[in-house]
Amino acid sequence: MCVILLGFLLPALAQEQAKVEKIAQFTDAKGDDVGGGNLLYPEHAVYVPGLFDLVRFEVSRDEHYVYFDFQFLALTNPFQAPEGYFHQRLEVYIKTGEGVGCTAIHLGSYKLQTAPDAGWNLRLSIAPFDESRLYVVGQDSQVQVFTEEVSSHSLPEGQTIRVQVKSDVLPQPDSAWGYYVLVGSFDGLAEGLWRDLGDGPWQVGGTGTPVFDLLSPRFGGKSQKAQLTKGILYPVYGGKNYVGIWVVGVVIMAWVCGAFCLWRWRHGRP
Repeated sequence: MCVILLGFLLPALAQEQAKVEKIAQFTDAKGDDVGGGNLLYPEHAVYVPGLFDLVRFEVSRDEHYVYFDFQFLALTNPFQAPEGYFHQRLEVYIKTGEGVGCTAIHLGSYKLQTAPDAGWNLRLSIAPFDESRLYVVGQDSQVQVFTEEVSSHSLPEGQTIRVQVKSDVLPQPDSAWGYYVLVGSFDGLAEGLWRDLGDGPWQVGGTGTPVFDLLSPRFGGKSQKAQLTKGILYPVYGGKNYVGIWVVGVVIMAWVCGAFCLWRWRHGRP
């Protein structure tokens, strides 16, 4: 059984990793697209439930690009943005560990802070209509901005936004990177293209910072509600490619089951 499983799984795993290497993958709770607890979707009919509910975030790479995938419960494009999505406005701040980094996080007219020892070195600002940008903080604290090297599009499965960045403008990603992932609503006329609170069917309702979802633990002092209420954010770490671990687990289970069946057979039990 072990030999058969290895014969099927290991070649497929090797082929997958040769094409795209997964660096980090995270899941986020469903139904938490309420910001700090009191945020409401705009009332217009184009805002369907789940648009701002991030459920999965993944980072991968091949020899040419680094990919950032964001899966949502819903993804629509009512105004025919060329990228295949319209509503989502995303910010990804990355702590690479190279230098102290910046601690300020700006979202339109709002300002949040990272933990003092968890400043960011890279920023991906993601929006439709060719508005995605990469900001790289150098060792001298100077910031480089890249536009042509960054693009985004929706994947065919209809729930995921993929952002791809040319590898030569990024340090090589690894599992030690920390990520701040923030989800808001796109507004082409707003400051920073980040839709603000206000009255009317197109504005965000409720109270608080207009961040619908934050990649974070579901409970505890670093939960989404705790971080957005205090205005101090913490990165998430530890995303790994668990395919290899899964293969090992399957092999161990097969060995245990085989040993148990052999033991029962030797003892004359059906």
